[in-house]
Amino acid sequence: MTAYRLKRAVKRTYDYASETWEEAPLMLRLEEKPFAAGGMRMCYRAREVLDDGSEVDVVVKRILPNSGIDPEINIMEAMTQMVAESYAQDFNKRCAEIGLAHSIAFLPVSALRVEGIPETLCIEPYLPGDYVKHCDNAGNNETLDEVAQAFSYFTYINSGKLLVVCDIQGVGTFFTDPQIHTFDGEGFGAGNLGQEGIDCFLRSHTNNLLCEFLGLPNPDAHLSDEELAQKLQHEETVSYQGLQEEQLVDQAQSWGSQRFQLQMNDVYDTWRY
Repeated sequence: MTAYRLKRAVKRTYDYASETWEEAPLMLRLEEKPFAAGGMRMCYRAREVLDDGSEVDVVVKRILPNSGIDPEINIMEAMTQMVAESYAQDFNKRCAEIGLAHSIAFLPVSALRVEGIPETLCIEPYLPGDYVKHCDNAGNNETLDEVAQAFSYFTYINSGKLLVVCDIQGVGTFFTDPQIHTFDGEGFGAGNLGQEGIDCFLRSHTNNLLCEFLGLPNPDAHLSDEELAQKLQHEETVSYQGLQEEQLVDQAQSWGSQRFQLQMNDVYDTWRY
C-alpha cells in the first residue's frame, strides 16, 4: 500500500508572458519513497489537494543526494521548461498559420518548497501513457519523429541561432525535461553545453518535410559530411569573435541567456533559504 504524508508547501511558477513568478501555497500528499530515478533527480508520486478537497496526481522531483548538484538548480529547470513552452506556442502558431494541425506543449513545472525538506524541489502534472525520448542534449536522435525534430530546429532559427531546445521527451505531444543550449553556454541549467551542444544538434539534424512546410532554411543541403564538419568547426572558432552588436540586441530581446539570467536574479533575490 502506498504511503503518503500530508505536507504544506509553496510553489512558484514562471509566467513567460508577463516575465513574473507567481507564488501559491498548497497542500500536498507526498509519497515517502521515489518511484524512479535518473542521472540527476529522483521522482516521487504525489497528490496536490485542491481548494474544493479534490486531488490531482502530480510528480515531485528532487536532486539526487551526494550528486554535487546545487538543488537550487530546480528553480532554473522550472523556468527552462516554461521558456521551452513559449517556443512551443510559437511553433503551434506557425503551424496553424500554414494550415497544419501539429500542436505540442511542455508540462507546466513549478519550483517547490515542502515543509520538512531542506532544499528546493520541482513539481509537475503526472503524465500517464507511454513515455518516449526522441533526442538527448548531445545530438543523438532516438526516434524519427518529425515533429520533435522540426520543433528543435524551429527554436534554433526562431531565436536567431542563439539557442536550441532539445532533449525532447514525453508522452504523445506533451513534453517534459527539455534542455536549452545557448551560444555562450550561459543559463538554462547544468545541461547547457553551449555552442558545442548547438553544433552537435546541427550535425545530427536533417530537414524533414515539416521543416520544409514551416519554411525553415536548409543552407547545408549541398555540403558533404566532411564539408559540414569543417564549417561547424570554423563557426565554433569564430562564434565569440564574430558576434555583432545587432545580435547582442537580438539576444536581449529574445530568450537568450542574458534575458534568462535577469529573470533568475529576480527570483533568487526573493526566494532563498
